[in-house]
Amino acid sequence: MQVSEIMHQGIISVNINDSVKNVAAIMKAEDIGAVPVLEEGIPVGFVTDRDIVISCIAEGYSVNDPISHAMSEEIITIDVESDVSEACRLMQKNKVSRLLVMEDEKPIGMVSLQDLSLVQDGDMTGKTLNHIKQV
Repeated sequence: MQVSEIMHQGIISVNINDSVKNVAAIMKAEDIGAVPVLEEGIPVGFVTDRDIVISCIAEGYSVNDPISHAMSEEIITIDVESDVSEACRLMQKNKVSRLLVMEDEKPIGMVSLQDLSLVQDGDMTGKTLNHIKQV
């Protein structure tokens, strides 16, 4: 089975210069916990709601500061035509629970551990989760 069959199509993304407050408002409005950060349409980072609290607010940054203060510059991507087993492998290796799905070097969707759990056998999903939790 390919990633394209289980991914969330389309992405909600933010710009690297967006304020922390704006990004938090987008996450709330869209009921999502993570977004890729783009600069001129190119993925340059990833930010979660937890990143906003731990890396930004707890460090004393203002909600008016750019989201670049909270984002992780490491963004793990997968090609839309990849097999879901490759998505599990990437999540395990990088200890992440979400991957940005790319097609022709453009972000087109997201795939999460939850998406994988719906199609993979419990053993593979459990192993992936155990690797991620070891962070």
